[in-house]
Amino acid sequence: MQIWKGSIGIATVLTLIFGGLVAVSTGALLLLSLNNAFEATRSSLGSRLETLIHDAAQQSHAFFEPMEVHARWLSQEIADGGIDPENQTRLESVLTGVVSTLPQIAAVSFQYPDGTGFFYDAQTRAMQRVVWPENWRIRLNRGEVNPQTSPRSEGIWVLRPSVMDGTPASTFIIPARTPTGDVGAVAVRVDPSPLSKSLATNATFRGYELVRFLLFNNRIVLGHPQLQNLDGVSRPSIEDLDDPYLKQLDKGERFELAIVGEIPGVETFVLQADEGERVFALMSDTSREAGGELAVGVHFDPQAGAAEFNRLISVAAIGGALLISSIMVAFFLGRRAAAPMKRLADAAQLVQNNELDRVKPLPVGSVKELAAAATAFNSMVDGLKERIKIRDLFGKYVPQDVATLLLSDDTTAEPRNTEATVLFLDIVGFSSISENLSPAAVVETMNAFFSDAVKLIEIEQGMVIQFQGDAILAVFNVPIEREDHASSAIRAALSIIETIKQQDYAGHKLECRIGINTGPLVAGAIGAHDRLSYTVYGDAVNVAARLEQMNKEFGTRILLSGSTAELVEDIPFKMIGKLPIRGRETAVDVFTLADK
Repeated sequence: MQIWKGSIGIATVLTLIFGGLVAVSTGALLLLSLNNAFEATRSSLGSRLETLIHDAAQQSHAFFEPMEVHARWLSQEIADGGIDPENQTRLESVLTGVVSTLPQIAAVSFQYPDGTGFFYDAQTRAMQRVVWPENWRIRLNRGEVNPQTSPRSEGIWVLRPSVMDGTPASTFIIPARTPTGDVGAVAVRVDPSPLSKSLATNATFRGYELVRFLLFNNRIVLGHPQLQNLDGVSRPSIEDLDDPYLKQLDKGERFELAIVGEIPGVETFVLQADEGERVFALMSDTSREAGGELAVGVHFDPQAGAAEFNRLISVAAIGGALLISSIMVAFFLGRRAAAPMKRLADAAQLVQNNELDRVKPLPVGSVKELAAAATAFNSMVDGLKERIKIRDLFGKYVPQDVATLLLSDDTTAEPRNTEATVLFLDIVGFSSISENLSPAAVVETMNAFFSDAVKLIEIEQGMVIQFQGDAILAVFNVPIEREDHASSAIRAALSIIETIKQQDYAGHKLECRIGINTGPLVAGAIGAHDRLSYTVYGDAVNVAARLEQMNKEFGTRILLSGSTAELVEDIPFKMIGKLPIRGRETAVDVFTLADK
């Protein structure tokens, strides 16, 4: 075949392939850009959400911090003697000033360890000397503050019953030592309305309602927009509010908020409540002691972040379409460029599997180098087919393995010394049978028998060397080496004996005798310079032939030598004896099969 003129070079094909790779690379870069955009969106939303939660925390801090400062100042003044709790006029003046300065203070009190003390109510503007019930008293020890039951030196926020009506209220308590050495405590009780009003100010996020809140132990509501008009000082729980999302804070199913990046110290999630989904952000407030866990939080409609998410989806969709298009183009070009090479590889695989009859001529394409490869390959296949024809024809006259060796450049067919197992087979009484047959019938009978015998020998990797009249000379372990050649020869002999029992050949029942021997021999191509024959010869061959003849004396069908028997472990034998062999000076151990 001739290479087409005008064929293009492989560089052109590679350019097309690299174009596809560039498309894929562009797609990968696009995906990377999308990922960066996604991370940027998460970071942006996370920063906005972090700002919202910190704003709520700042409002809480701005609400509670002044009361703590005043309580600490009052405690220090009492300890320094600047204020005498027993001087009611002076004490009332000071407490009035503290209350008027901070509208979020509902009441201020000073309590002695025995439960007595003074209480100033911001609403009535009156100070009373009171005795607190036992279970309402601040438990203090002289010279010692128990952090589990009493306020620490810097003060602590607790839910404590009001002396007026017993309702629980947020109260900041700080110890104070009087000049006489008694330890007392200053308590500042909170009015939640200003905090809740502050939390309700500008409570929107991108046009959607934003709810800020402050919780104690995740249940008691200290601040919430719904508490800004609350009368009294009672502390509702999350179940008491008309907030359907906060009510189910502990009951609703939570999902990860993937669109928002991680915010240090802040827990973000989507709450699935009965009323729908809600985005929550919670942050523990560790800036003050509270005898429990303070948490600042916000929640809002997930649609507040939908704009960024929808834009991200649109960009991802466009990018995905471009990526798919690039991949499809690259794939098409790659397949088109790779098709000739694939055909060559598939055809080479068929050649490797000796399936030349299935190899079709490769088309000569328009790529110069591939066209040259296809031409060379087609010529090679034609040569191999011709070689196989010669081998198959040659193999009808010599064994196929020998034909392959002789047709190769290898020197394996040269005579060499080796150890092998020889099988010699002869048909019993065939001379008498052939006297009554025509020459054509004799040939037909022998061919039928030899066909079965050769097939069974080759199944066990043996090779028939010669047909000697009505006899067969076969060898195992040459030219192809086989570790269990002795066992293979015995199995082949057994298969032949069993087969001829069950069949007739050209209408005749046949029997045969077999001799088997293992030993050193010479195998290779022997003969004249211009005419060779592959054969084996040596003492091992002669012994196998003598053993075949000795079957007549013992009425056996298979005899084998001791050198064969000692190589076989899985077949039982019966020893005939140590017998002399014609043509040998030493006797040979002779065995037959135990069940024969």
